[in-house]
Amino acid sequence: MTAHPKTNELELRLWALHPGAHICCLFGSEAEHRALLAPFMRHGLERYEKVLSIVEAHTAEQILAYLSADGVQVNPFLQNGQLKIIKADETYIRGGVFDPEGMIALLRAETQRALEEGYSALRVTGEMSWALKGLPGSERLIEYEARLNAFFPGSGCLALCQYDRRRFDTHVLLNVLEAHPLVAIGTEIYDNFYYMPPQELLGADPLGVKLNSWLDHLRERKRSETQIRTLTRKLMKTQEDERRMISRELHDRVSQDLSTIKIAMETLFDHQPATAPEISHKVSRLTGFLDRAIFTVRDLAYDLRPPGLDEMGLAQALVMYCDDFAEKTRMRVECHCVGIEKLKLDFNTQINLYRMIQEGLNNTHKHADATRAIVKLTAAYPNIILRIEDDGKGFDVEKRVREIDSEKRMGLRSLQERTDLLGGVMLVTSKPGQGTKILIKFPYKG
Repeated sequence: MTAHPKTNELELRLWALHPGAHICCLFGSEAEHRALLAPFMRHGLERYEKVLSIVEAHTAEQILAYLSADGVQVNPFLQNGQLKIIKADETYIRGGVFDPEGMIALLRAETQRALEEGYSALRVTGEMSWALKGLPGSERLIEYEARLNAFFPGSGCLALCQYDRRRFDTHVLLNVLEAHPLVAIGTEIYDNFYYMPPQELLGADPLGVKLNSWLDHLRERKRSETQIRTLTRKLMKTQEDERRMISRELHDRVSQDLSTIKIAMETLFDHQPATAPEISHKVSRLTGFLDRAIFTVRDLAYDLRPPGLDEMGLAQALVMYCDDFAEKTRMRVECHCVGIEKLKLDFNTQINLYRMIQEGLNNTHKHADATRAIVKLTAAYPNIILRIEDDGKGFDVEKRVREIDSEKRMGLRSLQERTDLLGGVMLVTSKPGQGTKILIKFPYKG
């Protein structure tokens, strides 16, 4: 059997499955079906589990081809009985009728047989498209899926139920979703917070239970978002503390040491006889290198810790930054701070505002092809309002929002995260060829 690295997310998640797991696979293409089914079965063979595949829309030959393409030498497993492929009419719909109790009894018996044969577990995967035939008992499909959740724990069996999203009605798939603790969509496996235990799904008031469950999920999501913001705030504070320490070391020690070396190089031959021209040239070149190194170190210290933020306050530090940014980039930058000097802002608010403007201008310089940018920071009680505008090439805002999770650039995402930390809102207005305007508003808690 071909060795597969347990490094990608799907392999790791499949490898972590254990007896008792009950997964539904919602696939929308043959490629998705193959990409999940083959490794699911391969993992069972690798772990010395007996693997039972129940086919309906696919043939045994197709499933074996899946495994072969995944690097499995199927013949030895077929010959020794570890791998078995049977049809739905031999299992789910024996005699043309679906009997949930009978199917669970079959799984229990097959699991016991597998354990007696020395296998570590029984791994089952079944195509559920037989339920579309309308045979007697098919209406009990969801009841069966729910009752499996009482059978699997402690049974020595785990299962992957395959549902083709192209063939099943949406309301059926919604019910299927509620009956499985784990859900595979394509090749991603998720812990299913829509799952309802069998006693709730099959109880007297499933809709009432579902409503309460959804309300609990909304509350939990709110709590999770609050926790994430708290952790992010702590992480950013730790990051700023580290930046402050590194900046101080660069400015007070490394930069000073480099300056001392430069002075020593420049005065190395003072009061000495005439120095050979080639040596003077080398010394001059070395002092030039030192000049650039000193400039680079101070620039790094500048970026890591805004100079003057503690001594002069936010407004003056921002003006200094914008002036310096304009000089470096040759882009005209106007900075206007109104009423900010009178506010007693905590360091967290100050540094987040500073980083927002820093990130906003950097994004403008890198991506907007702008010649002019305007920064306006205004205290308008009870809010603080930040505007960053440019005359660049602009972009399609809706498209960018859709792509923000997949893009590697952190610009808008970072601005949004810092806005969330300050309890504010961010609006982005832009069109191709018409520049960009970013408006950020958050409450002042002074």
